[in-house]
Amino acid sequence: MKKSKNKSKRELRRERVKKLRVRRETLERRNARKAAWLTALWLFVSSVGLLFLCLFIGTQNFSFPRLAAYFQAPLILVMNWLPIALFMAVVYFASNRAWIAWLSTSVFFLLLSFVNYFKVALRGEPLVIDDLLFAGEAAGILDEYTLKIPPMLPIAVLLLAGVTFLLFRYAKGRVSKKHWWLRVAAIALCILIGSYSWTNWYTDYFLYTNTRLKIQKTFSPWRDEEITAGGGLFWSLLRSLDEAFPAAPEGYTDEKAEAILAETPDAAIPEDQRVNVIVTMLESFSDLSVFDGVALQADPYAPLHALQEESYHGTLIADSIGGGTINAERAFLTGFAFRQPSYQSKTSSFVRYFSANGYVTVGAHPGHDWFYSRDKVARLMGFDEYVFHEGHFDEQIEIGNTYQELADDATLFADRRADYEQRDVSKPYFSFSVTYQGHSPYDSAVMTGTEYIGKGVLSGDGYTLVNNYLNSVADTCEQMAAYVDTFREDEAPVVLVFFGDHKPTLGENNCYLEQLGIISPNSTASDRYALYSTPYLIWANDAAKEVLGRDFTGRGDTISPCYLMSEIFDCCGWEGPAWLRYQRTLREKLPVLQMRAYVLSGERLQLALDDAVKQARDDYTFVEFYMRNHVYDYDEMIRKELQ
Repeated sequence: MKKSKNKSKRELRRERVKKLRVRRETLERRNARKAAWLTALWLFVSSVGLLFLCLFIGTQNFSFPRLAAYFQAPLILVMNWLPIALFMAVVYFASNRAWIAWLSTSVFFLLLSFVNYFKVALRGEPLVIDDLLFAGEAAGILDEYTLKIPPMLPIAVLLLAGVTFLLFRYAKGRVSKKHWWLRVAAIALCILIGSYSWTNWYTDYFLYTNTRLKIQKTFSPWRDEEITAGGGLFWSLLRSLDEAFPAAPEGYTDEKAEAILAETPDAAIPEDQRVNVIVTMLESFSDLSVFDGVALQADPYAPLHALQEESYHGTLIADSIGGGTINAERAFLTGFAFRQPSYQSKTSSFVRYFSANGYVTVGAHPGHDWFYSRDKVARLMGFDEYVFHEGHFDEQIEIGNTYQELADDATLFADRRADYEQRDVSKPYFSFSVTYQGHSPYDSAVMTGTEYIGKGVLSGDGYTLVNNYLNSVADTCEQMAAYVDTFREDEAPVVLVFFGDHKPTLGENNCYLEQLGIISPNSTASDRYALYSTPYLIWANDAAKEVLGRDFTGRGDTISPCYLMSEIFDCCGWEGPAWLRYQRTLREKLPVLQMRAYVLSGERLQLALDDAVKQARDDYTFVEFYMRNHVYDYDEMIRKELQ
């Protein structure tokens, strides 16, 4: 009996232990569920907070009323929050730590936000995907600018550190090791949601545009930095990714594109009309005197205006302001509209067309060969030779002939004239050069040269900065006129082309352009035209006029840079390759295709497209996609023509 009682006591103890274990496990499960829900809540709240912090930075002037405007278009909030949420979720399920998910996500998205802030402040342009592709080049010129650290930067760093500590201390929710498959499934679900969102939402141009325009009273649709802010940086960045790496248009096939090109067959340049063509793209070159509100005390553009009187000249509508030189540069050489391809392999270009017609093709830029990967891209476009600062202009630099420590216009033009004189005269000559003089930033401390804008017109350091820019422009005009003079009596036929790549950055957010009366505070369609317009002119010496039977005078069309080569061929009376001939027909319907979204209406750039214009734009995209993805065989064209 005693033994039986002892056994019962042991059993009772076991039962009590078992109950305690069950109670403890139940409590642990409850605590785990509670921790999981609290961690999820912490991460959700922190992701929303990060969203509004980034949007606040993106307002550029840290404006609460501008931030509040997003609530008028809630979809903007959702489309900018989703990348943050998915990024944070993937990192959380990969690391199983809430604080790591927050820290990595906030560092990444805040970095993008402040890079965008500084780019807009310094150059008046928002961050786009191409800036990330050329991050090394961008870093190489940072020392040219003075960064003003906004108070919001240290505040953001403190918030980042504070939330990281709170999550480390209180967000303890984790997925147990035995449920590892839940983590894998969650990551897969995030990827699936991201893929669906990209396909159905982020690549939808009209969803982006129509949503953004709901708050256009707060965020102007006429300035790029305002467009990006209006859509939110992260939605806008994903839109630029879609533009930088476009998918084939719906219904596209190579055969359809080839059929369209076949309607305007290739034509070689007649051998007796192969004149020398020398093109110079001028850095940040713009004629501010054409705007009524600009009161100049002297005319820095007098040599330019004199040249225009004896040239065929017009207006280009660029795709960037204060930077993005390669947009106009590569559009001219290829005929491709904004945005340009990444140029990782050989590409079709008009350079190859000139080579197929027996031309020697050369180029020059006094800047660094690594900037915008120009050295590589020049080879991919088919140039026979392209010279840069390294190994060429650095050997010509002396005291007094530099601009920001690189060769100035006088040095560049003298070098190009010498190269022309040393050419193989048995072959026609095509040259394309890009200047560096005129590149921002402009000295705002000490003014040197002529006073073109009087004191009191511009606030702050605007008087010094703008006058220094205009003094650079005045020298460029004089050097350009002197360069033209060296070809006047040349016995060889020569066609010279000059054009500006984009307007300069004048003050933070181009405030001095506004103070000069070039643009208004309201950011209208006319302001967009003014912000992006630059001059071009096509001049020929008497020998070229005689050979081609053309006078090369008159007012040209207002066009996009991708059409400029077709204007040159028109002036010369050449038919050109199929791609250029197709562009010529399109140019009549769609003379300006600014950033693929804005079209010309008088001296206005507007978004409204009628059905005919939309169809023309879609057709252009169709044929252009073919040209971007094929190295067009111009040599075969010449062989066929000779047969």
